[in-house]
Amino acid sequence: MSLVLAFTIFGTGIQHSFAQSPGVNVTDFWINGGQEPWGITFDSNGNVWVAVPGCDPSPTCSASTPPGKIEEYHPASSSWIATYQLPAGYAQPLFLAFDSQGNLWFPMPVANSIGMLNPNTRTFQQIPVPTPGSGPWDIAIDHMGHIWFTEHYSNKIGELDPATHTITEIATPASNSQPYGIVVDSSNNIWFTENNSAVALIGEYTGSGILHEYKIRANPPGRLTPHLITIDPNGNIWWTEGWVGMIGKLAVAKATPGTNNGVTEYAYPKMCKTCTSTHTSGISVDRDGQIWFDDSEQGAFGSFPDSGTGSFSMYLAPTMQNAHPHDGLNVDTQNRIWFTEEFVNKLAEAEQNSMPTPALSPGMSPSPTISPSPMPSSSPA
Repeated sequence: MSLVLAFTIFGTGIQHSFAQSPGVNVTDFWINGGQEPWGITFDSNGNVWVAVPGCDPSPTCSASTPPGKIEEYHPASSSWIATYQLPAGYAQPLFLAFDSQGNLWFPMPVANSIGMLNPNTRTFQQIPVPTPGSGPWDIAIDHMGHIWFTEHYSNKIGELDPATHTITEIATPASNSQPYGIVVDSSNNIWFTENNSAVALIGEYTGSGILHEYKIRANPPGRLTPHLITIDPNGNIWWTEGWVGMIGKLAVAKATPGTNNGVTEYAYPKMCKTCTSTHTSGISVDRDGQIWFDDSEQGAFGSFPDSGTGSFSMYLAPTMQNAHPHDGLNVDTQNRIWFTEEFVNKLAEAEQNSMPTPALSPGMSPSPTISPSPMPSSSPA
């Protein structure tokens, strides 16, 4: 049985919930301001930065939504230490990424632009994307310091040169691919997901400027919607699969463009017996090779070994009812798992206290064991 405690630290405005399960200790607490927190990143000091758009982009936010915020959290003192209000004329940040100079970059779909915050001077810049209504979505920075982003509404990916503010766009062959997550590998290749279930591909734009696409399945089902994407310590590509309740892996050494060679999908256990659906979106990898992901419909998160051999370890979000842990999952350099609980306006932290024990062979849809965790009494909305 898990021990669940709730308490308030008076004078700080931060309410904590604490849950201990085999494998992790989980804490969550209110964000410092704004609503519906989204993406997470970390600075060189280990502080946690959270994008707070103030709306749920499904698939977009109203043009009348005020500019969002960016919040900075200091784990050592368990306190919020700064709030950065985006200026008038800006929109809502979704994801965040720091460059080597300490500048923070973020996409703003409603403003059709890429934003930049200099935390030292607390000043902002905004660079418009050439294609109107492109919907810049996820963001990553390559080894040359160039800013890459997906254009969710215009079926492209973009490259921003921060020195000149020029943007180069690369279109996908499909006119309805809806690129979503993006990441850079050790060889400076750009990997991204094509989120539309009618397409359901993993894209690669190589350092030499060649676009490859890899199938997830020969005939993907209607609810397979690849979301965010990450790279394990061996250079293999992992992604979440939206509504089908699975995560996927591409073994790059076995990959062949135009096929699903080298692809394996893994079905994880369902934590909510009364929920009617799953939705996997956030994903990251820790230094031990554990792939971490979350499920907004189940109100859960979990891990799986990057070897593809072993068991899933699954846990409930601290605020179980309607927490909606979504795209904001990331692992810091201390192996702590952070994720946003969008619909309850909280940031959650999970500290590992043991390692899962491998128990399964790899396969298309393993039936893994589940680490003990309390079941929710009602279905998340």
